[in-house]
Formats: sequence, C-alpha cells, structure tokens
Amino acid sequence: MREGQFVTGSGNRAGRGQRHRRAGICGGALVVGLGAVLTLGSPVATAAPPPTAHAAALAASLAWQLTLPDAGSPVAQSSPSVATLDGSGPSVVVGDRAGNLWAFHVADGSGTPGWPAHLPGVPIDSTPSATPDGGGTENVYVGAGNASQPNVGGYFAFNHAGGQLWGRNAQDPNGVHGVQASLAVGGLNGVNSVVAPSLGQDAYALDASNGATLPGWPFFTADSGFTTPALADLYGNGQTEVVQGGDSSPGVAYGVTYSAGGHLRVLGPGGNLICNHDTNQTVDSSPAVGNFLAGGQVGIAFGTGSFYPGASDSNALFGSDSHCNIVWRSNLGGNTMGSPAIGDLVGDGSVQVIEGVDTGSGGLIYALNGANGAPLPGWPQATSGRIIGGVVTADLTGGGYNDVLVPTTNGLVIYDGRSAQVVATLGAGTVALQNSPLVTVDPNGSIGITIAGYNSANAGTIQHYRLANSTGHSLGKRSWPMFHQNPQLTGWVAQAAPGHLNRPIVGMAATPDGGGYWNVATDGGIFSFGDAAFYGSTGNFALNRPIVGMAATPDGRGYWLVASDGGIFSFGDAAFYGSTGSLRLNQPVVGMAPTPDGHGYWLVATDGGIFSFGDAGFHGSTGSIRLNRPVLGMAATPRGQGYWLVASDGGIFTFGNATFRGSTGSLTLNQPVVGMAATRSGSGYWLVAADGGIFSFGDAAFYGSEGGRPLNLPIVGMAATPRGDGYWFAAADGGMFTFGNAAFYGSMPLVFLTAANGGAD
Repeated sequence: MREGQFVTGSGNRAGRGQRHRRAGICGGALVVGLGAVLTLGSPVATAAPPPTAHAAALAASLAWQLTLPDAGSPVAQSSPSVATLDGSGPSVVVGDRAGNLWAFHVADGSGTPGWPAHLPGVPIDSTPSATPDGGGTENVYVGAGNASQPNVGGYFAFNHAGGQLWGRNAQDPNGVHGVQASLAVGGLNGVNSVVAPSLGQDAYALDASNGATLPGWPFFTADSGFTTPALADLYGNGQTEVVQGGDSSPGVAYGVTYSAGGHLRVLGPGGNLICNHDTNQTVDSSPAVGNFLAGGQVGIAFGTGSFYPGASDSNALFGSDSHCNIVWRSNLGGNTMGSPAIGDLVGDGSVQVIEGVDTGSGGLIYALNGANGAPLPGWPQATSGRIIGGVVTADLTGGGYNDVLVPTTNGLVIYDGRSAQVVATLGAGTVALQNSPLVTVDPNGSIGITIAGYNSANAGTIQHYRLANSTGHSLGKRSWPMFHQNPQLTGWVAQAAPGHLNRPIVGMAATPDGGGYWNVATDGGIFSFGDAAFYGSTGNFALNRPIVGMAATPDGRGYWLVASDGGIFSFGDAAFYGSTGSLRLNQPVVGMAPTPDGHGYWLVATDGGIFSFGDAGFHGSTGSIRLNRPVLGMAATPRGQGYWLVASDGGIFTFGNATFRGSTGSLTLNQPVVGMAATRSGSGYWLVAADGGIFSFGDAAFYGSEGGRPLNLPIVGMAATPRGDGYWFAAADGGMFTFGNAAFYGSMPLVFLTAANGGAD
C-alpha cells in the first residue's frame, strides 16, 4: 500500500464489514472469550525461588491490597499506570470491564479524591495514559469498548479530579466505535496529541486538550486495530512518527486489495503512510521501539496474533528497522500477542528484547539478542500460568542490570535478568493477570510493584508490593517498567537515531511542571521526554565550539543552549539577549542560568567570570580570585537577585542575595562535583558528583543517590522538581536517574561512534 491510496474523508465508505475477534484469555488455564472472566482456578504449585543473594536482596512484601466492587466485570487487559492527580503523591490508575477507571494513592492505597471515573456499561481494556495539565497534576486518557462490545465506547479524557474533559467515538459506517488499544500521548506537529486505532476502520490522532481530530487524520486502517501505537523520532529529525500494528481481512476497499493477515505501519505526524510490512497473521502485539539492532540502530519489535489458524507468521516475534524492513524473525513456539519489552539484562550496556509467549497450557519467557533475535543463554524459561500481558523490566536491587517481571494467570513471576532464575513470585493463587505490572519509585524512596487483575470471585484485585532495602535505587537504565514503557505509553526506550547520538550528553533541564525533561549533547542535539516538547536543536549545525549546557524558559515552551565560547542558541519562546560568542574569553563558559521571568540569563566561565544579558543583573564574580578548583556551574536565587557558583571540589561562592548554606570544599571527594540545583525557597541547594553522589545543604532534602553504584558513564548534570521533593540526574550516555517524587519519563542510551567511523569521542 502506498501513500495516497487510503481515503480519510468522512463520507460514506464502501469498506467491508469488520471482524471482531474473541482473543482474550481469562482465568486459570481456560480459554474463553473476551466478554467473560471465569473463576480463577486452583493455585498452581510453584517452586520456591532458590535462596540466592539476588532473591534475598529483592525481599518483596505486600504493602496494601484492594478488592474492587466489580465482580463479574473485573480488571482484565487494562494495565495499571501511574499519574499525579493530587498533592498526595502519585496514584495507580487502572480500568475494569464494568466501565470504572480507578485511582488509588501509591503510598497507601487510599482512594484519590474524585475517582473512580465512570463509563457505565462500557468495558475498559485500555491502559490509561497520563500527561501534565500545567497545574502540577495530570490528565488521564483511555479507550473504552472491546472486541466483545465493539459498538460502544471511544476515546476519553479526564482531569485530575476524575471529571470528564471530553469524549468521542470513532466514526465508522458499521457503528463500530470502540477503542480497545491504549492512547499514546506525544507531540505531533507541535500539538500535544493522543493516538490510537479503533475497532472500526480508522486510527485517530486527537488534540489532547479537546479531542479534535488533527489535520490529515484519521488514517484508514481497513480493519480493526488492537495495538497501542509507539510514538518515536525514528529518524532523528525531531519529528514524531507513529508506529502501529493492525489486522487485515481479504477484500477490496477504496481500490486496494487486502490479504488475510496484518500490518506493521509507520505513519507521519500528519497521518501519511511512510512504510508498511504485511504479515499473513494479525499483528496484535503493541510495538516496542529502541536502539536494539546491530550497531545501535533503531529497531521495532512486534509479535502477531492467532486469528488465522496455521498462518506461517503465527508464534513469531519480528525485529524491523525504522523503514519496515524485517531484520530478524524468531519463532517462539506460542502466541506472541503480548507486547515485547526492551532492557539491559546483562548490565553491559547492551539491549535485549524480551517477550512472553502463551503456549495454551502455560507460558514461556524469552530474552532475545536485539541484533539477531537469537535467545540468550538460559532462556526461554517456562511459567505455570499462561502469559497474556506484556512483560516489563527494571533494576529491582540496584545490581546494575534489569530483572524481568512476567505477568501470568497465576501471579507475577520475577526472574533475575542475568541468571534467568526465578527470584520471587507475587500474588500466586490470589490474582490472575492478563496485563502488565507497574514498577515505581514510591514516595518513601523504595521500589514498588503494582499488579492488578482478578480473584477467584471474578472481582478486580490490586496488590502493591514494596522491596526492602531498595530506598534510593533508580529503576535502571534501558528499563521498561510498565506497559509501553512510560506514563505517556510511547513504547520508546531510546530517543533518537544513530548519527544523532554520537556525542555525549552534557546537561539537562526540567519542564516547569516537572512533567518532563530535556537532555542536550555536545553537538546541541536535543532529546525530549514527557511533556518536554522539541523546539529545535543545533544537531545539524557546524558549531565553532561544543555545547556545554542549557536552560529552559519559565513556561517550558523554549530553551537556550550555550557553547563553551558563550555562543547562545535560542529555540521556541526563548529570546536572544546577547552572547560572548564574538569575545575572546580568558576561560571557557561552562554553564548558564535564566532569570525568573525569562527575560535574561547569566553565563559562567571556569574562572567564575560572570556575563549578564537581558534583565540579568551582575552581582559579582570570582573572575579575579585564585581558585583551588575550576567553577563548573551556577544556580540563580528564586527572585533573580543573586546566584551561587559551584567549583568541582564543591566549593560554593555566593553573590547578591544568595546565602551560603555549606559546601564540600574542605572534604576529600571520590569524584568531582559536576552540577547543582537550588530549592524553590532559595534556602538550600544540592550538589551532585560525577559518581552520582549527592550533597544536601540548607532545606534541600536528601532523596537518594547513585554514589557507590557502578555507572556506565559519569553523571553530568541534575535538575530539581518544581516542589523540591525530588531530583533527576543525567549521565553522559543519556541515562536518567530519578529520586524522591521525580518521575521517570524515558532515557536516551548513548550510541558511540564505532572504530570504523573514527572511534568513540
């Protein structure tokens, strides 16, 4: 199929009738239709995990548990997601088949005010997605309707208090309005958008603020879609593409002949077809995108369904490049409808693809070499329960590599990523799962695991576990800690294509609402996550000097980049107020800070020299002082009437109304300090060292660190959350580490140039 062959108008269409498959599995080892959930079978005997050091380090305990009043229509294929809905920390959000969208505080399982939201009589098998609303909380998006009830439902948005913002169905000539896929959230042509296919014949991209259809959409899919699309910058040009699977029935629509099977499609932000690959089996597995192919190239992993018996593409997992060319195809001996995950299971910076397989009587879990699709040593492993939902990966013990969390109809089975051995089983005999688990850093700093499914009474059950001795751990680099990787459900673990990743990350900035962040590389390449929008970069420019830092505007709709010669590059609503790019400097510039109103900025050099532009006032410098160690960064006071400078030994220099709260200047550090951030009150600050060690002064609280843990590459910068209740670290390879209430929105593992291309920088 080529671009231009699909009709996207709203007139009457001569499309063929739809097929609505009964593809789900509910309870024990019984195969039933999506419209029913059977009683959970007797608990299957599960071997106790071996007494390994890793199992002892994991030590999970049940923190809270809830049984929902939805017996007969419980939580099934909707995976638990996470959103900030009030001032009491993050909430778990999940839907059930009674049409309830539930929200409970992660901290203690208490109900979130205003929730549940209700869509009576409309089943929710879609996983909720979330995005910041600009007020410190988040909106939630979900699809409703499923294959058993395809004529009801649609696309829905709710505010932080559970009130419906908008709702609309998919226009379909056969009255098929339901949306079983989840709504991925991302920027398309500058518009914050939600994207998902319907059970009818169209995939929609909608304005997240009001539900309006974006120009060029819907895309005519010609059959039902069950997969959550991935939103990714496949080609490293700052543009978001839509990657989705779909179904295909034999017939003709709009002059195009379709065969029995399915599709992988890549669509542009305007709804145009970029490429596709046809299979002879339905594609019901939500695609995962990451730099897992040979040489760090961007790959797309996806599985198939089971609608066409005997089709040769059944039981297969595919690895495609960004142009829909199949690089590898692995037969895994069972249904691959569950969504794949991506993770570093070895801890050496490599990237594996992990897939759960339903064999009909149990499950198999595979870890595959991302370059060629071959199973890693020790894999596959068998599970007693069937695997319907997607697996997730996270570093649960701080061991420097990811573990594998496998949802089954007999609880959650956790495998050590390196040894492929079972280290824990959660909820066995008490909860059946056909969705993905959720791994979070809880408000108390420990790692939490949430599973949501149904019990023997066919009632929704939510269990939240916490890992002992996990305070201060991050979820791991190249992790996949929930369905489709992040709360926006973008299905993307890497942020750009090789060729744009051949320079290390040198700094970061967070959005004003704390709902996202940017990383910047030495060539000025920008990598945006969460609600941090892409406004441009210098990645394709020839620079006189490398980029050394960045700062965001107060409203988060733009940013400045600064080079070591003091050259300033402005994007979005960031205005240019001057630079030192034409001056001869005594020492190179190493950082910058904006004024509170965004109408000016300061630049700082390694000798502590300060350069003020716009409404940034000059309050003094160390330019004429002999320093023990070079200055490497700065932070401005909340009112912009002063600033702190920090040296690599952690020495602090205060100017204007910036108050001295302490320093590490007299201490012997394991690694040099590389950055700082001030609290919102201005009465404290944090310093971060290259090994991820954190030093807190004044009213800056300690939320954890990476000190003492092995890093692939050093930390290069940090940012604090707007409320000062957490912070992020960025590493030179794009790894992100979160602490306190700082949420993880994705990371960008660095791909260095190979020796054939001149070696790594």
